[in-house]
Amino acid sequence: MRPAPSVDAAADDPVDAPTDAQGRRLDASMDLLRTLRLEAVDPEYAAVAARGPRRPPRPVTVVALLGVVGVVLGLTVATQLRAAPATAVERADLIARITQAEADQDVLRERAVALSVENDALTRASGGLDAATAAERDRLGVLSGTLAVTGGGVRVTLEDGPDGSVRGSRVVDTDLRMVAHGLWAAGAEAVAINGHRLSTRTPIRNAGDAITVDFRSLSAPYVVEAIGDPTTLSEAFAASEGGRWLAGLAEHYGVAWTLTQERALTLGADPGLGTERAERMR
Repeated sequence: MRPAPSVDAAADDPVDAPTDAQGRRLDASMDLLRTLRLEAVDPEYAAVAARGPRRPPRPVTVVALLGVVGVVLGLTVATQLRAAPATAVERADLIARITQAEADQDVLRERAVALSVENDALTRASGGLDAATAAERDRLGVLSGTLAVTGGGVRVTLEDGPDGSVRGSRVVDTDLRMVAHGLWAAGAEAVAINGHRLSTRTPIRNAGDAITVDFRSLSAPYVVEAIGDPTTLSEAFAASEGGRWLAGLAEHYGVAWTLTQERALTLGADPGLGTERAERMR
């Protein structure tokens, strides 16, 4: 076997490269390898090298650029400072409007409850309901939240832990839902949170940093009241998932809560409820 011919600088020149009898380069099949060896560096590098080193920017240019940047930053800061008082005024005005709207809503809710009570009294006085129908109507009204209810029960009060900045130490919507569900499971006939009667259509959720019940923002302490036998509710709630949930919050996050038995509680009706459709169950 003959040794492979040596590759020298002359072999890289197409004119001086050795050829066979037909005039073809002996290394024609190695064009790709030869190209990789000869042109391993991107051609742009050679172009940049041919231009020579870049001259550093003149000090005058640098100072001018820094001046432009400083002017732009100064204008931005000045604009924000001028807009800050206007933003604060708009925020205060918005808060005042929200507060007034909630107050107006409370008045309308109270009016709706009063009209509902008056309508119920007129219906009974007219004799349009027999005793059995009236009793069933009252029972369903208590369960659905359309009628106010008074009786013994329990009151559960929750407050944020000592470090309110920690997620677990702050009472959130999930905690109130767990308490409400635990009271229902314990046998409560009616439940209210900070005076807002709960029904199957009452949402309990977070809105920013606040908890809303029936689209109304609440503030601590959070008071959950339930109508039912005080002793039975107390014992059953402690053993329920809601009771265990509160015990865990108190142990791990310092959330404060108490449960007291009450001889007389009054939970108003939910004024947002109304009969839209009814049919006899078969």
